[in-house]
Amino acid sequence: MRHLPVLSLILLILTGCAGPGYFEALPPSSPDQAVVYLYRPKADNPGTQPLRFSYPDVLIDEQSVGTLQFNAYRRVELAPGLHTLRITGLTRQAKWEPRDIKQNFTVAPGEIKYLKLDVRFNLSEMPLGSFGPSYLIHIRPMRPDDAVYEIRTTEPQTP
Repeated sequence: MRHLPVLSLILLILTGCAGPGYFEALPPSSPDQAVVYLYRPKADNPGTQPLRFSYPDVLIDEQSVGTLQFNAYRRVELAPGLHTLRITGLTRQAKWEPRDIKQNFTVAPGEIKYLKLDVRFNLSEMPLGSFGPSYLIHIRPMRPDDAVYEIRTTEPQTP
């Protein structure tokens, strides 16, 4: 009985750890640079997460910035201007079957941009009895106000 307050305190602390995380974007290291946060949150479909154990290599201007794991984010600092993003499985470090996705984006000096790799099951092409899954995979520019709420539940990925 005398350990009950201690156990209650431990339970309260552990419950606090289970909630959504905290995320604060780091600005560029200089005003002449920009930052892009690439992230891949959990899908909003119920049940199994699509391509959970698969991860693409992320290329910016055809240079790898590393893979993007499920439920993770990556911070990339860039020079301002027009850039090309390619999500690919065609490199040694990737473990990704879907076809490449390419998208251009622009960043301004001092800007923080959020790009979401949205991976979902394509339920309209997966009727009962179908063979294998079908996916909807998109790169979506996100508003900062929305992105920070999604990123806070993911983990940072190091190079």
